[in-house]
Amino acid sequence: MKKYFLSLLGFLCISCHAYLFEEYQNIPDEEWCIRNPIRFKIDIPEDGTYELLSGIRHTTDYEMANLWCFIKISDSTRVLFRDTLNIKLAKPDGRWLGDGFTIKSIEKELNKKPYLTQGEYTCEIEQGMRMQCLKGIKNVGLIVKKTAQ
Repeated sequence: MKKYFLSLLGFLCISCHAYLFEEYQNIPDEEWCIRNPIRFKIDIPEDGTYELLSGIRHTTDYEMANLWCFIKISDSTRVLFRDTLNIKLAKPDGRWLGDGFTIKSIEKELNKKPYLTQGEYTCEIEQGMRMQCLKGIKNVGLIVKKTAQ
């Protein structure tokens, strides 16, 4: 019984997310317009390389198969990091990727892993599609975790 309990405890610890930061913000009326960035304040506790992921929750009413996003990380004085992310939301045959039924959820890792020093940062995520406003986007999120050394 003790071995079973320890195995279960070990599995639960491994399967837990060790995120330093995870936050999703609602998009008003599920319509994300261009030049309307979503902002997150992040407190980095120690110097190191960090993995950042963008999370998108959308309805099945979203009209595209992907979503381009522009991501910018700044400290109090300057922009430190920029990335452009192409988040694939559907397969070529139209089947949705991600988890969920009528609301799909998907996370995409940024292309780069920035080295950040201890302090407070602002992350902005802006939609980069050619349409003025995108219907069907419910939430935009940011996930930060420290990479293994």
